[in-house]
Amino acid sequence: MKTAAIISTEELESLRLLGQRVRLSRLRRNLTQQELAERMGVGRLTVVSLEKGRPGVSLLTLLKALTVFGYTERLGDILAMDPIGEGMEIVTGRQRAAHVSGVADF
Repeated sequence: MKTAAIISTEELESLRLLGQRVRLSRLRRNLTQQELAERMGVGRLTVVSLEKGRPGVSLLTLLKALTVFGYTERLGDILAMDPIGEGMEIVTGRQRAAHVSGVADF
């Protein structure tokens, strides 16, 4: 049974801003939505969805756009520096999550 994620207004705004930045990157490179889509290996409507910041766009779609723009490594860089997590680790120490039976552990 699938459950729908609840998305906050702040998260929606972040997605909208991300979409605007993807659009700006595309325009700076003088690419049409169709040209970007072809380079990404997706349909034009997928690029439209990405640029509109629609929540259903996959992480792979974003990665493909970053690859076309020459920033493949940037996605992982988001968490490379994690001052909030590092601060919490200093205060509480690193703790392992409890194992839940029957759930895949990747």
